Amino acid sequence: MQFSAIAKASLEKVWDHLIYKIEHPENFVPGVSNIIILEKNDNFSIRKMDVLMNGVTETLIEKISFTPYNVRFELVEHPIFIGHVDNDAKFISENETEITYTINWINKTTQEPFSNPELVKNAVLKTIEFITAHQTKTK
Repeated sequence: MQFSAIAKASLEKVWDHLIYKIEHPENFVPGVSNIIILEKNDNFSIRKMDVLMNGVTETLIEKISFTPYNVRFELVEHPIFIGHVDNDAKFISENETEITYTINWINKTTQEPFSNPELVKNAVLKTIEFITAHQTKTK
C-alpha cells in the first residue's frame, strides 16, 4: 500500500526532514509518545516508541536504515504486525520533490496485509505540511 504527493521543497530539504523524522516522529505521526533512541550509528538507528492505534497504546521497536533518498522503518517488535515502511524522496525539480510512503506490514496472526489507504495518505500529507511550515534546517 502506497501513496505519493509533491512537496514544494528541494530534495535536500525533504531529505533533511525525513532524517529529522527518525528522532522526532511526533511531528509526523499522530499519537506517538515516549520516543527513545536505543541505538544510533552511521548506518541505522533503533527506536522504541508508543503509538496510539484505535484507542489502544502499543509499544513498538523499529530498526531504521537510511540511504539517500530512502528511509526504511523495519518493525523489530510489534504486538500485531511484521514488516516495514519506506519513506522515499524523488527529485522532480529544484523546488519540487515527490514523497512516497509504502507500508508493507503483515498481520502476524491472520497473515493479511495491512490496508488503510487513508492512513498512508494522511501520513504523506502531514509530512508535506510539516516541511512547508518548517523551511529552515531541522538539524
